[in-house]
Formats: sequence, structure tokens, C-alpha cells
Amino acid sequence: MSLALCGERSERAMQRLRLELKAEADRSYDVLVGRGILNDLHKYITRIGSFSSYALVTDDFVRPLVAEALQANLRSHDINSELLSFPPGEASKNMGIVLQLCQQLIARGFDRKSLLLAVGGGVVGDVTGFAAAIYMRGIPYVQVPTTLLAQVDSSIGGKTGVDLPSGKNLLGAFKQPLLVVSDPDVLNTLPVEARREGFAEIIKAALIANQELFFLLENERTHLLETTDDVLESIIAKTAEVKCQVVSQDEHESGLRRILNFGHTLGHALEAASNYSLTHGQAVAAGMGVAIQLSQKWAGLSSDDADRALRLIQSIGLPTGLPGNVNSASLLSALEKDKKIQKNICYFVLISKIGQAVIHPITVEDLKGSLDKFATN
Repeated sequence: MSLALCGERSERAMQRLRLELKAEADRSYDVLVGRGILNDLHKYITRIGSFSSYALVTDDFVRPLVAEALQANLRSHDINSELLSFPPGEASKNMGIVLQLCQQLIARGFDRKSLLLAVGGGVVGDVTGFAAAIYMRGIPYVQVPTTLLAQVDSSIGGKTGVDLPSGKNLLGAFKQPLLVVSDPDVLNTLPVEARREGFAEIIKAALIANQELFFLLENERTHLLETTDDVLESIIAKTAEVKCQVVSQDEHESGLRRILNFGHTLGHALEAASNYSLTHGQAVAAGMGVAIQLSQKWAGLSSDDADRALRLIQSIGLPTGLPGNVNSASLLSALEKDKKIQKNICYFVLISKIGQAVIHPITVEDLKGSLDKFATN
């Protein structure tokens, strides 16, 4: 399947969110959400500046589905670009791929006034953003997310990074994009599993900061994985707005931004312990399931709210407990390497009610003692 991008056409209706970075207003940027807006990408690029050269960075899966058509569309508007790609999947989120990308940029004469466009999912966005952060001490880039997960979460906020064998995102940098352009129409190229991944992050945003979004997801839960209409666009925009609001107040995760890690502390440990056989969405959902149950113990979450939250996660086919095939010793080893653990204290994100997150210090020993009860088949 290939994405049909038109030539000349009027700009589509869209939602424009603004991520305000108050300390440095000139680094603030728009997050655009709208069906069909990739047809107008050339206009958005032209508005943010003039660049010496352009590169679309993608993976080998997204390349024929979206990136090649997007490159042709840009060329039809006199924006000539290189198209660079690497193998898809988490295995490519490493320093070797970043260095390979930088070497390709050097070979093609890219300089500090060049622009990179990350066209793909979270891995593409992380690798491209990290390369942009370190190439010639920093060059600009734009996020063009093509997965639901990337549109609602990873493309926004400037976190970039790669994995080490001992854990996720242990090497990285904060590098904000100049612009994020999210077109829900590209999601038609995705299998159901990829949509499921994205809804793990959407549910996370609802649980920590947006009760209205949670009610919308509850009402639509029987067909969330199938919807491609304006309801999905609204869900994407509402979720992106949560991310923008949080990052605007805490860019470098010194305080409030930590609430975005809801489900991720155990989720990242699960991914590493399973040697990344668990998808990000599965791992985060399981981590949220545990966090919801811990919230009843340590944050005063009511049993009714806990049941509703768990049912919503389960309704889209995601787990809410630790998989029985993950070795507990490996899980605990991965957990202890987490960046959020300081002096044997894990600053765990919990919810006191739907739409309200709290950060609760839990000793690693207390956390270890709680894990066995959450194992599932």
C-alpha cells in the first residue's frame, strides 16, 4: 500500500497546538494535527525557515508506504531532498545506526543549516532527533510521525535517545523539533497491532491528566481500533495537548514531566527483560496495570476508578499484569538500572483518581515485594 499524496490543493482544516518553552520562547513550536495535512508539508516547512538542504529519514518499512510519496510531493514544490532509511524496529535504535546516519549526512555535504525530517514511528523519531542533536553540535529537524504512538507521544517534547543492551534510552539528549506534523490519514497504512501500541499511550495521557479524554475513550472503546474518522483526530489532538501542556511546564523532566512516565518504569524494565520481544505498548500497558493496582495501596485510588481504568486497557486487547514468561530476576535487574531510581528509591508515578497523577517514592525493596502478585499467564 502506498500513501496517495495530492499535488496542488488547499490547506486542510487542522488543529494547531503550541508547545511553549517559556525559558527560550524562540524554541517553542507548533504541533499540527489534521487529516490530509501532509499534502501541505512544503508550506509548513517554508514557514519555519530557509534551509541549505533537506533529508527525509525513515525506515525500510515506512519508506515505500509514506516517505517516497512524500519526497515526490516535496520535489513537486521545489524542495529537493535526500531519502535515507535503515531497518525497522527497536533493534535499529542504537549508536551504530546513529553514526551510520551521520556518516551519510557528511558524505552528502549536509551542514548546520540543513534540515532533517523524521518520517516514521518512535524509533525513527528518536534516531533522527538524536542525530540532529549531535551532528555538527546540532542541526534542526522536524517530526513527521507515521504511527499512532508517535503522533500522540514520542514525536512531541524533544526527548531523543538510543538503547544499550542493559536498558532503553540510556544514551540520549533533549532536542526539540522545529515542528511536528501529524496526519491521521497515514495511520491507514498500519496494522491493528500498531494502533494498539498507540492507544496504550493515549490511555496513559487520559489517566494522568485528562478525565474528559478518558470518558471519550470509554464511550468509544468498542471500536477504537477501527476508527479512522474525526473521532480519532480528536483523540490524537487531545492526547498531544496533554503532552504539550506538561512539557511546556517542565522541559527537562525535573518535576511535573515525570508524570508522563506512568506505566513506563516497569514498562521499560519489561521490554529489556524480555529482550524486546514485548512491544512497547504491551509493556507500558502491563506497567500501567501494575501502577493502577499500586495506586490503590499508596495513592488512595478508589476500587471503582481502578476497575474502570483496567477495563479500558483490557478492552483494546492489552495486558494489565506482568507476563508469566518474563524472568523476575531479569526484570528486577533492569528495573534497578532505571534512570528514575535514586539512592534505592523509585519515584513511581501513580494516580489518585482518573485524570490526576501523583509521584510517590517507593523503595526498591517494597516494589520488589509487590511484583509477584501481579504476574499473569
